[in-house]
Amino acid sequence: MIFTKLIHLYKKQPLSSRMTWSISILSIILLILIAISAYRIALEESQEVIDKQMEEMADFLASVNIAHRLSNFDPHRRYGERDVFIDIVDLDQLPTLIKNHNYLVDHLDHPQFIRKNSSRGKIVAYVLPLTDRQIQISQLVFVRKNLARELAFNMLIPYFIFMPFTILAVYFLIRYHLRPLADLKTIFSQRDYNDLSEVQVKDLPVEITPAIDELNYLFKRIEAAQQQQQKFIANAAHELRTPLTALSLQTAVLIKTPKDSPFYQENIDDLDQNLKRMSHLVHQLMSLAHQEALSHEALIHVNLLEIIRQCTGQLLANARKKDIDVQVNIDDFNEKLEVQATISALESIFLNLIDNAIKYSPEHGQILIKLCEQPDRILVEIHDSGRGIAPEQYEHVMQRFVRLIETQSQSIGSGLGFSIVQSALESIQATIQLDRSEILHGLKIKLYFKL
Repeated sequence: MIFTKLIHLYKKQPLSSRMTWSISILSIILLILIAISAYRIALEESQEVIDKQMEEMADFLASVNIAHRLSNFDPHRRYGERDVFIDIVDLDQLPTLIKNHNYLVDHLDHPQFIRKNSSRGKIVAYVLPLTDRQIQISQLVFVRKNLARELAFNMLIPYFIFMPFTILAVYFLIRYHLRPLADLKTIFSQRDYNDLSEVQVKDLPVEITPAIDELNYLFKRIEAAQQQQQKFIANAAHELRTPLTALSLQTAVLIKTPKDSPFYQENIDDLDQNLKRMSHLVHQLMSLAHQEALSHEALIHVNLLEIIRQCTGQLLANARKKDIDVQVNIDDFNEKLEVQATISALESIFLNLIDNAIKYSPEHGQILIKLCEQPDRILVEIHDSGRGIAPEQYEHVMQRFVRLIETQSQSIGSGLGFSIVQSALESIQATIQLDRSEILHGLKIKLYFKL
């Protein structure tokens, strides 16, 4: 629980404080590891030196022929690294003395170091056996450990002195290098929520620069989307205002026109035409909004041929009014051409495209719909016998509220048909191409669907 609270408190700290705390904790861990290593090194080095001194001392005592001697031990005395116990015992007295002094070592055949527990504590003894006596020089083990600790501590004193200053310097360096982030925070806190201009901060860290670049790119996309939306609203308002103004004028004229006047029926027809135009525009706007709302709908397996037949059936009455022949041609007579799509998207695509083909084809014209299965996709071609579109106008007609001047008088339209189709195609990852029909000499629309 305490550890969890500490982690939560740590995460709430500024980035500079968190980095400083992390470096401090890492420094403490490093200090502990260095202290352990320094202690082990000091212990090994000090033992090697003291052992060598004990050997030299034993050789010296053997050369001067000192008589029998036993060392004294004071349990209340604090022994240092210079303190050793020297015992010189005759070989014939050694077994008896060992019984009363358990720190003594039994007779050995050759010189060597012995570690043993005794009444004095744990000792390290160097034993030098001679012909008539045995020389033993011993030292308490804890004396050597204390010496190693003292040496290790002396080695770490500079680290203890400079570590706080180093951590403080690191903290200020972190603050200095993170200053661009503080500037970035200030910029965002003072920035108006409607401001989509590019964020510019000098000397940003390379780790933050890609994120800011992506953010600036997102701002550009949002700004472009807002401009497109504003343009769309302005165009929609303009397109709606035109028939509304005409309706208002025609209604005012109609009120003043006597019913038996030859202009009365003409005004009624104009009024009906503008009502249909406005109704069509509202319907297309609703279709476009509905299509964009369903852009994230899950894709399913859909029989493409069945959808085309249903859409053609719905628009067949319009084709018969103009005596237009609509044909559907399938390569290899494959009745089950399934694609990954949504039913609503496919209906929007084919209802708009077939309806356009009927609108802009002359009376007694033809419309041909061809389906062809390719290795990894299905190609649908819609040919009509209308006037077609010039190649330089292909991209232009895909924009919203765009109608070609030469076709505006042919039928009621809003200029949203291709936009609705384009939005539906993008939602199902399909594509569209415009071309000249080599069969009916009008417009050819090629649609590519993934299997």
